[in-house]
Amino acid sequence: MIKPLTKAEMIEFFDHYMHPASPHRAKLAIYFVAQAKSDVSTRQISELIKTLDLGADIAAQAAADLQARLSAAGHDEEKEVQGLRDYLLHDLKVTEAKIDAAVESWRKLHAQNLGTNGVVKDAKPPSSNGTSPFVIEDVRDFKASLTATVGPRPVKDLTEYEDLDSKL
Repeated sequence: MIKPLTKAEMIEFFDHYMHPASPHRAKLAIYFVAQAKSDVSTRQISELIKTLDLGADIAAQAAADLQARLSAAGHDEEKEVQGLRDYLLHDLKVTEAKIDAAVESWRKLHAQNLGTNGVVKDAKPPSSNGTSPFVIEDVRDFKASLTATVGPRPVKDLTEYEDLDSKL
């Protein structure tokens, strides 16, 4: 059973916890920092795959696989090219002529997009309403530091609903 709330209680709750001018207002902002980033977008990799004349299903899988391989190369152009060659030759069985054309296209894309992937390191977060942000470095440690609650409690004692009389 939920306790009925009055309009005044709802307004008070809003003013205390949600109103932008309230000093007790809380926001949650989550910023993910990728471990590896590619200099070339997924769209550009898809365009590169389309030039190889693969089937639609294979092309979609190849784009995802190449994005992962190229991101793992750590911005080293030679490692990226070698990963591209290996994947096209061994996994997709593409001819050597098409591989050379794809590598040349990759080098052009890489040169055009070097340093323009749009990632801003250490960007200042938006306004925090006068509060300081709490940075979680290790999720496991953070979760371990949280206190456990006793869980939900009923408004009325459940024994009120027990029927201990015998039924015939």
